[in-house]
Amino acid sequence: MMRNRNDVNGQIDEIPSIGSSFDSHSCFTDSHSYIKCSNSVLSHVLKVLMILCSTIILACGLHFFCRIFIADRFSIPTQSMQPTLVPGDYVWVNKLIIGARLYKSFDFENRNLNCIRMPGIRNIQLGDVICFNFPYGYDNLDRIEFRINNVYCKRVLGTPGDRIGVVDGHYWNDRNLKPIGVLQEQERLRWEYDSVFIWHGNYYVFPSAYTNWTIKNWGPLVVPQKGLSIELNDSTRELYRKVIEYEMGNSLSDKMVSYTFLNNWYFAVGDNASYSYDSRYWGFIPEEFIIGIVGGSKVRNNPYKIYPSNAMQ
Repeated sequence: MMRNRNDVNGQIDEIPSIGSSFDSHSCFTDSHSYIKCSNSVLSHVLKVLMILCSTIILACGLHFFCRIFIADRFSIPTQSMQPTLVPGDYVWVNKLIIGARLYKSFDFENRNLNCIRMPGIRNIQLGDVICFNFPYGYDNLDRIEFRINNVYCKRVLGTPGDRIGVVDGHYWNDRNLKPIGVLQEQERLRWEYDSVFIWHGNYYVFPSAYTNWTIKNWGPLVVPQKGLSIELNDSTRELYRKVIEYEMGNSLSDKMVSYTFLNNWYFAVGDNASYSYDSRYWGFIPEEFIIGIVGGSKVRNNPYKIYPSNAMQ
């Protein structure tokens, strides 16, 4: 302690030294509290981050779970389903109805689909609007191949075993007396000049060898069904060659005189009967290529509904 004489009263004042006011115990306690407080804040931040990450992971998991097993959304890019669906519309595809597909392999470079289908609520029915992978995803119309991101949306005209066709522009199915699709559009097709379709290149339909089958009149045509046997002649070879080659995995032999289908197939068309690129031009859809059924009252089979003229393009 330093001493200093006071000139006024002669008293001696004590002036504390620099280190005399430093309480080492108090300083240690304050530092310890600060460290504990910092650790508490850090622990709280880590907990918040863990909860946030867990929430994000759970949300992503639920998102992909729903897309795989429950429903998925697709956009409509063309006028083929007009006037029911127009370009720019979005549709929800229900996968629970027929069962979701589970891929056994994610190697899609070989252009083959290897999957199993979960149990569903019911089978696909006439008039259902379905989304499916285009059977000729790589633009080779001579061979059925799978391409995961090439998706079409059409209305089912034929289910396995059905006899189907078109008479005077109107779709028909021998198992169903009720019209399928939009009658207003089919009437438009009926009365359109043939030269219009010839000019657009969509007058003759599948198969190309049947030159008497046109967009206005074709059939009857039997949709392949699992277990159904057919005699192979020039006519049936032309109709079912690509289906048989897809199921067998190799070329159809000239020595084969009959064939029994291994899978179920479908036939789907657009509601825009005059201008839709659908099964009428390229043929049947493998059941395993079907993603699901489009939901909502907007797409229900309502053939007698009258649409305004500006909706008919």
